[in-house]
Amino acid sequence: MTRRFVILLKLLLAPFLSAAGAAADDFYQGKTITLLVGNAAGGGYDQYARLLARHMGKHIPGEPAIVVKNQLGAGGILMANALYATAPRDGTTIGMMIRDNPMAALIGNPAVKFRLGDFTWLGTSSRYDEDAFCLVMRSDSGKTTLADLQKPGKPAIFGATAEGGSETDIVLIAREVFHLNLQIVRGYQSSPDILLAIQRGEVDGRAITSSTVEKAMGAWFRDGRLRYLVQFGHATRWKGLPQVPTARELAKTDDDRALLELAELPFLIARPFLAPPGIPAPQAAILKQAFMATHRDPDYLREAKDMNLDISPVSGDEIQAVMARMAQTPPALIERYRAALQSK
Repeated sequence: MTRRFVILLKLLLAPFLSAAGAAADDFYQGKTITLLVGNAAGGGYDQYARLLARHMGKHIPGEPAIVVKNQLGAGGILMANALYATAPRDGTTIGMMIRDNPMAALIGNPAVKFRLGDFTWLGTSSRYDEDAFCLVMRSDSGKTTLADLQKPGKPAIFGATAEGGSETDIVLIAREVFHLNLQIVRGYQSSPDILLAIQRGEVDGRAITSSTVEKAMGAWFRDGRLRYLVQFGHATRWKGLPQVPTARELAKTDDDRALLELAELPFLIARPFLAPPGIPAPQAAILKQAFMATHRDPDYLREAKDMNLDISPVSGDEIQAVMARMAQTPPALIERYRAALQSK
């Protein structure tokens, strides 16, 4: 009897389920998706966003156009706030979050007005599988190892942007864990400005991805004028820098290692894309599927390779799990992280 009832129920519901599926497939026909980016045009986030926008539409039923709009402010937090509170919740607006914003939410940045777990996470284009985040210094600074940076005397000067973010945070966390004798000069407007400051000798070093070094200062590295001191974002040494130790392998205690792993979480979601909370389930499913399908698209991958972009995607469901894990961070660890960022 029960089996017959189930079969009958399926037969009765089939037309409605079919109609719902058809409606979902037709939703994007003739529409335009707006992709908000919390960073300036021409930067790394913008490059990933515009690359996705050029290819993702063909993986969505109806093949909508995708238009990128840059919405700056507070290191990407203003865009994330807007996506959370005021953006349409119908699947026609998505965003690219700055990787530091989840950490800002975790440590209680008062500018944050969103809850990470409420977003509809589409995934990340990169988790730095083919890249590494590093501390790099001029070779003529006389400090070519972390041990050199631990010696007393004149501190090394590291450059950072005014808005901070993971490039600043990772230096402060490294200073806390490894007791480094360094000072941070903030106020640079962009990453290229910091690189120019290194070339001019205004600062000794900075935190940066190896791919950016290769693009912007590859000749300096090949000539031996730059040295990598330590790499972040990998549990073991990345194959591209086998001679450079990881921060985790240099950590002396479990507490220090836990602090480093927390600081490295943004690198696991290096280029994250998301949609507002509460968008209809059919649209959410379409966007998630299309996001991952784009990262298997030969044309997308070919263009990414030409742009020298790391493509190592992670699905939206996996990002959601990372957010849930972050929410379980012990309060004492969050407080130590917050104190390191506030240190002079």
